[in-house]
Amino acid sequence: MRDFLNRELALDDYVVFPGAYNGGMKLGKIIKFTPQNVKIEHPGRNWRNNSTMITTLRPSGQCVRVEGADLTFFLLSRENQS
Repeated sequence: MRDFLNRELALDDYVVFPGAYNGGMKLGKIIKFTPQNVKIEHPGRNWRNNSTMITTLRPSGQCVRVEGADLTFFLLSRENQS
């Protein structure tokens, strides 16, 4: 699958994607591919099992792979990822 910038995505890649309900941009890690979407694990609150990591499905075209300096910049520029 390819991201918004037409770059190939792979398992364990970090991606930035839009959060639910206009929740801003989120950073997550690809943990699985489905036929039409990617499953992304990212920080958040799952009230069912009291976990701090949640998963979401997004079309690959809504994701942008980040690595190296881009990933570091994104992590340092965000106050809170949840």
